[in-house]
Amino acid sequence: MVCKVIFQTLASLDILPDMAVEYWRKILQHRQELGLLLARKVDLMTAMCDFLRTSTNYLVNSRLVDVSTFERVIHETMYDGLTGLFNRPYFDEAYEQQVSLAKRYNTDLAVLFMDVDNFKEINDTLGHVVGDVALKRIGAIINEAKRESDIAARFGGEEFVLLMPHTESVNAFILGERIRKVVEHEKFSAHGQSFRLTISGGLASYPTNASDPKTLLHLADSATYLAKGAGKNNIALYKKDKRRYLRVKLSQPVLIKELGFDDSRIYAGTSKDICIGGILFENDASLPIGAHIQISVPVSAATPLLLIGTIVRVEAFGEKSFEIGMTISFKEMEKIANTEIAQFLKDGDR
Repeated sequence: MVCKVIFQTLASLDILPDMAVEYWRKILQHRQELGLLLARKVDLMTAMCDFLRTSTNYLVNSRLVDVSTFERVIHETMYDGLTGLFNRPYFDEAYEQQVSLAKRYNTDLAVLFMDVDNFKEINDTLGHVVGDVALKRIGAIINEAKRESDIAARFGGEEFVLLMPHTESVNAFILGERIRKVVEHEKFSAHGQSFRLTISGGLASYPTNASDPKTLLHLADSATYLAKGAGKNNIALYKKDKRRYLRVKLSQPVLIKELGFDDSRIYAGTSKDICIGGILFENDASLPIGAHIQISVPVSAATPLLLIGTIVRVEAFGEKSFEIGMTISFKEMEKIANTEIAQFLKDGDR
Protein backbone atom coordinates (compact mmCIF):
# COMPACT_ATOMS: atom_id res chain seq x y z
CA MET A 1 0.00 0.00 0.00
CA VAL A 2 2.93 2.34 0.65
CA CYS A 3 4.23 1.76 -2.86
CA LYS A 4 0.74 2.33 -4.27
CA VAL A 5 0.54 5.69 -2.47
CA ILE A 6 4.03 6.65 -3.75
CA PHE A 7 2.88 6.29 -7.36
CA GLN A 8 -0.37 8.15 -6.63
CA THR A 9 1.53 11.03 -5.01
CA LEU A 10 4.52 11.39 -7.34
CA ALA A 11 3.04 10.34 -10.68
CA SER A 12 -0.77 10.54 -10.20
CA LEU A 13 -0.99 6.89 -11.24
CA ASP A 14 -3.38 4.34 -9.75
CA ILE A 15 -1.46 1.04 -9.74
CA LEU A 16 -2.44 -2.17 -7.97
CA PRO A 17 -0.44 -2.75 -4.76
CA ASP A 18 1.39 -5.87 -5.97
CA MET A 19 2.33 -4.23 -9.27
CA ALA A 20 3.33 -1.06 -7.45
CA VAL A 21 5.82 -3.04 -5.31
CA GLU A 22 7.33 -4.66 -8.40
CA TYR A 23 7.62 -1.33 -10.25
CA TRP A 24 9.12 0.38 -7.21
CA ARG A 25 11.91 -2.20 -6.98
CA LYS A 26 12.58 -1.91 -10.70
CA ILE A 27 12.73 1.90 -10.46
CA LEU A 28 15.32 1.70 -7.68
CA GLN A 29 17.38 -0.69 -9.81
CA HIS A 30 16.89 1.51 -12.87
CA ARG A 31 18.11 4.52 -10.91
CA GLN A 32 21.26 2.69 -9.90
CA GLU A 33 21.97 1.59 -13.47
CA LEU A 34 21.44 5.12 -14.82
CA GLY A 35 23.83 6.47 -12.21
CA LEU A 36 26.54 4.04 -13.28
CA LEU A 37 26.06 4.82 -16.98
CA LEU A 38 26.09 8.58 -16.49
CA ALA A 39 28.73 8.52 -13.79
CA ARG A 40 26.69 10.85 -11.61
CA LYS A 41 23.84 10.77 -9.11
CA VAL A 42 20.37 10.49 -10.67
CA ASP A 43 17.43 11.82 -8.68
CA LEU A 44 14.39 9.64 -8.00
CA MET A 45 11.90 11.60 -10.15
CA THR A 46 14.18 11.39 -13.19
CA ALA A 47 14.62 7.63 -12.75
CA MET A 48 10.87 7.11 -12.21
CA CYS A 49 9.92 9.19 -15.27
CA ASP A 50 12.45 7.40 -17.49
CA PHE A 51 11.37 3.95 -16.30
CA LEU A 52 7.65 4.60 -16.72
CA ARG A 53 8.27 6.14 -20.16
CA THR A 54 10.53 3.39 -21.54
CA SER A 55 9.39 0.25 -19.70
CA THR A 56 5.63 0.75 -19.26
CA ASN A 57 2.67 2.30 -21.05
CA TYR A 58 1.83 4.70 -18.23
CA LEU A 59 3.73 7.70 -19.64
CA VAL A 60 3.21 7.51 -23.38
CA ASN A 61 3.58 11.26 -23.91
CA SER A 62 5.59 12.56 -20.98
CA ARG A 63 6.01 16.29 -20.43
CA LEU A 64 8.14 18.51 -18.22
CA VAL A 65 5.99 20.71 -16.01
CA ASP A 66 7.23 23.05 -13.29
CA VAL A 67 5.47 22.39 -9.98
CA SER A 68 4.46 26.05 -9.52
CA THR A 69 3.02 26.12 -13.05
CA PHE A 70 1.14 22.89 -12.38
CA GLU A 71 -0.31 24.27 -9.15
CA ARG A 72 -1.35 27.50 -10.90
CA VAL A 73 -3.16 25.54 -13.62
CA ILE A 74 -4.93 23.42 -11.02
CA HIS A 75 -5.92 26.56 -9.10
CA GLU A 76 -7.35 28.18 -12.24
CA THR A 77 -9.48 25.13 -12.99
CA MET A 78 -11.07 25.32 -9.54
CA TYR A 79 -11.28 28.99 -8.55
CA ASP A 80 -12.83 32.14 -9.98
CA GLY A 81 -10.08 34.58 -10.89
CA LEU A 82 -11.93 37.68 -9.63
CA THR A 83 -13.56 36.67 -6.34
CA GLY A 84 -11.34 33.79 -5.23
CA LEU A 85 -14.41 31.61 -4.67
CA PHE A 86 -14.84 28.29 -6.46
CA ASN A 87 -15.82 28.59 -10.11
CA ARG A 88 -18.88 27.18 -11.87
CA PRO A 89 -17.27 23.94 -13.21
CA TYR A 90 -15.91 23.03 -9.78
CA PHE A 91 -19.26 23.80 -8.12
CA ASP A 92 -21.16 21.63 -10.62
CA GLU A 93 -18.92 18.67 -9.81
CA ALA A 94 -18.96 19.24 -6.05
CA TYR A 95 -22.73 19.74 -6.11
CA GLU A 96 -23.38 16.35 -7.71
CA GLN A 97 -21.11 14.70 -5.15
CA GLN A 98 -22.79 16.42 -2.19
CA VAL A 99 -26.29 15.50 -3.37
CA SER A 100 -25.15 11.87 -3.74
CA LEU A 101 -23.73 11.92 -0.19
CA ALA A 102 -26.94 13.45 1.17
CA LYS A 103 -28.96 10.67 -0.47
CA ARG A 104 -26.62 7.93 0.74
CA TYR A 105 -26.53 9.05 4.36
CA ASN A 106 -30.03 10.58 4.49
CA THR A 107 -28.81 14.03 5.52
CA ASP A 108 -30.04 17.55 4.78
CA LEU A 109 -28.55 19.77 2.10
CA ALA A 110 -29.38 23.42 1.38
CA VAL A 111 -28.66 25.51 -1.71
CA LEU A 112 -28.68 29.31 -1.57
CA PHE A 113 -28.58 31.43 -4.73
CA MET A 114 -27.58 35.08 -4.29
CA ASP A 115 -27.92 37.79 -6.93
CA VAL A 116 -26.64 41.37 -6.60
CA ASP A 117 -29.56 43.80 -6.92
CA ASN A 118 -29.41 46.45 -9.68
CA PHE A 119 -25.83 45.52 -10.51
CA LYS A 120 -26.18 46.60 -14.15
CA GLU A 121 -26.63 50.18 -12.96
CA ILE A 122 -23.24 50.03 -11.21
CA ASN A 123 -21.55 48.82 -14.38
CA ASP A 124 -23.36 51.39 -16.53
CA THR A 125 -22.81 54.42 -14.27
CA LEU A 126 -19.50 53.69 -12.49
CA GLY A 127 -17.87 51.27 -14.93
CA HIS A 128 -17.00 47.58 -14.98
CA VAL A 129 -13.79 48.10 -13.01
CA VAL A 130 -15.79 49.42 -10.05
CA GLY A 131 -18.28 46.59 -10.53
CA ASP A 132 -15.45 44.07 -10.33
CA VAL A 133 -14.25 45.61 -7.06
CA ALA A 134 -17.76 45.23 -5.64
CA LEU A 135 -18.06 41.60 -6.75
CA LYS A 136 -14.68 40.84 -5.21
CA ARG A 137 -15.77 42.32 -1.88
CA ILE A 138 -19.11 40.48 -1.90
CA GLY A 139 -17.22 37.25 -2.61
CA ALA A 140 -15.01 37.97 0.43
CA ILE A 141 -18.09 38.62 2.61
CA ILE A 142 -19.61 35.28 1.59
CA ASN A 143 -16.31 33.48 2.17
CA GLU A 144 -15.93 35.02 5.64
CA ALA A 145 -19.51 34.20 6.67
CA LYS A 146 -19.70 30.61 5.44
CA ARG A 147 -18.72 27.64 7.55
CA GLU A 148 -15.75 25.37 6.87
CA SER A 149 -17.92 22.64 5.35
CA ASP A 150 -19.86 25.01 3.05
CA ILE A 151 -18.96 25.43 -0.63
CA ALA A 152 -19.20 28.97 -2.02
CA ALA A 153 -18.90 29.68 -5.73
CA ARG A 154 -19.38 32.42 -8.27
CA PHE A 155 -22.11 30.98 -10.45
CA GLY A 156 -21.77 33.57 -13.19
CA GLY A 157 -21.79 37.35 -13.60
CA GLU A 158 -23.20 38.83 -10.38
CA GLU A 159 -24.66 35.52 -9.20
CA PHE A 160 -23.25 33.54 -6.29
CA VAL A 161 -24.24 30.16 -4.86
CA LEU A 162 -23.65 28.64 -1.44
CA LEU A 163 -23.93 24.90 -0.89
CA MET A 164 -24.54 23.90 2.74
CA PRO A 165 -24.23 20.17 3.57
CA HIS A 166 -25.94 18.79 6.71
CA THR A 167 -28.05 21.96 6.96
CA GLU A 168 -31.81 22.36 7.30
CA SER A 169 -33.57 25.22 5.54
CA VAL A 170 -34.06 27.22 8.76
CA ASN A 171 -30.36 27.27 9.62
CA ALA A 172 -29.49 27.94 5.98
CA PHE A 173 -31.90 30.89 6.02
CA ILE A 174 -30.22 32.30 9.12
CA LEU A 175 -26.82 32.18 7.41
CA GLY A 176 -28.26 33.73 4.26
CA GLU A 177 -29.78 36.55 6.30
CA ARG A 178 -26.44 37.15 7.99
CA ILE A 179 -24.72 37.53 4.61
CA ARG A 180 -27.51 39.77 3.29
CA LYS A 181 -27.25 42.13 6.26
CA VAL A 182 -23.46 42.42 6.01
CA VAL A 183 -23.73 43.30 2.31
CA GLU A 184 -26.54 45.78 3.02
CA HIS A 185 -24.44 47.67 5.58
CA GLU A 186 -21.19 47.47 3.60
CA LYS A 187 -19.94 50.77 2.15
CA PHE A 188 -18.29 50.02 -1.17
CA SER A 189 -15.68 52.37 -2.56
CA ALA A 190 -13.53 52.30 -5.67
CA HIS A 191 -11.65 55.02 -7.56
CA GLY A 192 -13.14 57.75 -5.41
CA GLN A 193 -16.68 56.43 -5.80
CA SER A 194 -18.76 55.32 -2.80
CA PHE A 195 -21.97 53.33 -3.07
CA ARG A 196 -24.05 50.63 -1.40
CA LEU A 197 -25.44 47.36 -2.71
CA THR A 198 -27.95 44.73 -1.65
CA ILE A 199 -28.46 41.11 -2.59
CA SER A 200 -31.53 38.94 -3.07
CA GLY A 201 -31.38 35.23 -2.36
CA GLY A 202 -33.36 32.09 -3.02
CA LEU A 203 -33.14 28.99 -0.85
CA ALA A 204 -34.16 25.39 -1.51
CA SER A 205 -33.26 22.25 0.44
CA TYR A 206 -32.92 18.50 0.00
CA PRO A 207 -35.00 16.43 0.58
CA THR A 208 -37.74 18.88 1.64
CA ASN A 209 -38.13 20.64 -1.71
CA ALA A 210 -36.61 18.20 -4.21
CA SER A 211 -34.45 15.07 -4.45
CA ASP A 212 -33.27 15.59 -8.03
CA PRO A 213 -30.11 17.79 -8.27
CA LYS A 214 -31.26 19.79 -11.32
CA THR A 215 -34.70 20.38 -9.86
CA LEU A 216 -33.22 21.53 -6.55
CA LEU A 217 -31.03 24.12 -8.29
CA HIS A 218 -33.98 25.29 -10.35
CA LEU A 219 -36.13 25.75 -7.24
CA ALA A 220 -33.42 27.77 -5.49
CA ASP A 221 -33.10 29.93 -8.60
CA SER A 222 -36.88 30.37 -8.73
CA ALA A 223 -36.91 31.46 -5.10
CA THR A 224 -34.40 34.19 -6.02
CA TYR A 225 -36.94 35.63 -8.45
CA LEU A 226 -39.50 35.55 -5.65
CA ALA A 227 -37.11 37.57 -3.49
CA LYS A 228 -36.61 40.07 -6.32
CA GLY A 229 -40.36 40.35 -6.83
CA ALA A 230 -40.92 40.95 -3.12
CA GLY A 231 -38.89 44.17 -3.23
CA LYS A 232 -35.30 42.85 -3.35
CA ASN A 233 -32.80 42.83 -0.47
CA ASN A 234 -34.29 39.72 1.12
CA ILE A 235 -33.90 35.95 1.23
CA ALA A 236 -36.84 33.85 0.04
CA LEU A 237 -37.41 30.22 0.97
CA TYR A 238 -38.87 28.16 -1.82
CA LYS A 239 -42.37 26.98 -1.03
CA LYS A 240 -44.47 24.97 -3.43
CA ASP A 241 -47.54 26.32 -1.76
CA LYS A 242 -47.44 29.18 0.70
CA ARG A 243 -50.63 27.79 2.24
CA ARG A 244 -49.08 24.42 2.79
CA TYR A 245 -50.52 24.22 6.30
CA LEU A 246 -53.97 25.19 7.53
CA ARG A 247 -53.63 28.57 9.20
CA VAL A 248 -55.90 29.74 11.95
CA LYS A 249 -56.36 33.37 12.98
CA LEU A 250 -55.43 33.53 16.64
CA SER A 251 -55.49 36.96 18.23
CA GLN A 252 -54.78 36.64 21.94
CA PRO A 253 -51.98 37.42 24.43
CA VAL A 254 -48.89 35.20 24.38
CA LEU A 255 -45.74 35.06 26.52
CA ILE A 256 -42.37 34.89 24.74
CA LYS A 257 -39.05 33.88 26.30
CA GLU A 258 -35.68 33.52 24.59
CA LEU A 259 -34.07 30.18 25.44
CA GLY A 260 -30.53 29.75 26.69
CA PHE A 261 -30.54 32.65 29.16
CA ASP A 262 -31.53 32.29 32.80
CA ASP A 263 -32.33 36.00 33.14
CA SER A 264 -34.05 36.24 29.77
CA ARG A 265 -36.82 38.82 29.67
CA ILE A 266 -40.37 37.53 29.22
CA TYR A 267 -42.21 39.50 26.54
CA ALA A 268 -45.97 39.94 26.37
CA GLY A 269 -47.07 39.79 22.75
CA THR A 270 -50.18 39.10 20.69
CA SER A 271 -50.50 36.15 18.32
CA LYS A 272 -51.91 36.65 14.81
CA ASP A 273 -51.73 33.33 12.91
CA ILE A 274 -50.87 29.81 13.96
CA CYS A 275 -50.33 26.64 11.92
CA ILE A 276 -48.46 23.35 12.17
CA GLY A 277 -45.39 24.99 10.60
CA GLY A 278 -45.15 28.08 12.78
CA ILE A 279 -46.71 31.06 14.48
CA LEU A 280 -46.88 34.77 13.70
CA PHE A 281 -47.10 37.27 16.55
CA GLU A 282 -46.69 40.96 17.36
CA ASN A 283 -44.35 42.28 20.00
CA ASP A 284 -43.12 45.68 21.24
CA ALA A 285 -39.45 44.63 20.95
CA SER A 286 -37.41 43.04 18.19
CA LEU A 287 -35.91 39.57 18.57
CA PRO A 288 -32.79 38.38 16.71
CA ILE A 289 -33.28 36.15 13.67
CA GLY A 290 -32.07 32.67 14.51
CA ALA A 291 -32.92 32.96 18.20
CA HIS A 292 -34.54 29.92 19.83
CA ILE A 293 -37.63 30.99 21.75
CA GLN A 294 -40.47 29.50 23.73
CA ILE A 295 -44.03 30.80 23.34
CA SER A 296 -46.79 30.13 25.82
CA VAL A 297 -50.22 30.24 24.17
CA PRO A 298 -53.17 30.17 26.63
CA VAL A 299 -55.34 27.78 24.63
CA SER A 300 -57.07 26.77 27.83
CA ALA A 301 -56.99 28.20 31.34
CA ALA A 302 -55.59 25.01 32.83
CA THR A 303 -52.96 24.01 30.27
CA PRO A 304 -51.20 26.55 28.03
CA LEU A 305 -49.72 25.41 24.70
CA LEU A 306 -45.92 25.61 24.82
CA LEU A 307 -44.19 26.00 21.46
CA ILE A 308 -40.43 26.00 20.81
CA GLY A 309 -38.97 27.24 17.56
CA THR A 310 -36.65 29.57 15.69
CA ILE A 311 -37.16 33.20 14.67
CA VAL A 312 -37.01 33.45 10.86
CA ARG A 313 -38.68 36.81 10.19
CA VAL A 314 -38.79 40.21 11.90
CA GLU A 315 -40.59 43.17 10.33
CA ALA A 316 -40.82 46.60 11.97
CA PHE A 317 -44.02 48.64 11.69
CA GLY A 318 -43.06 51.33 14.16
CA GLU A 319 -40.67 52.21 16.97
CA LYS A 320 -42.27 49.63 19.28
CA SER A 321 -44.22 47.48 16.86
CA PHE A 322 -42.71 44.33 15.38
CA GLU A 323 -44.28 41.43 13.51
CA ILE A 324 -42.27 38.27 14.20
CA GLY A 325 -42.47 34.87 12.54
CA MET A 326 -41.32 31.72 14.30
CA THR A 327 -40.99 28.41 12.50
CA ILE A 328 -41.81 25.23 14.40
CA SER A 329 -39.77 22.16 13.56
CA PHE A 330 -40.74 19.17 15.70
CA LYS A 331 -37.30 17.68 15.10
CA GLU A 332 -35.66 20.95 16.20
CA MET A 333 -38.19 21.28 19.02
CA GLU A 334 -37.15 17.93 20.46
CA LYS A 335 -33.45 18.81 20.20
CA ILE A 336 -33.88 22.20 21.89
CA ALA A 337 -36.06 20.72 24.61
CA ASN A 338 -33.48 18.02 25.33
CA THR A 339 -30.76 20.66 25.61
CA GLU A 340 -32.86 22.73 27.98
CA ILE A 341 -33.66 19.72 30.19
CA ALA A 342 -30.00 18.68 30.26
CA GLN A 343 -28.98 22.20 31.33
CA PHE A 344 -31.67 22.21 34.01
CA LEU A 345 -30.39 18.91 35.42
CA LYS A 346 -26.82 20.18 35.31
CA ASP A 347 -27.75 23.36 37.18
CA GLY A 348 -29.74 21.32 39.72
CA ASP A 349 -26.66 19.18 40.37
CA ARG A 350 -24.74 22.23 41.42
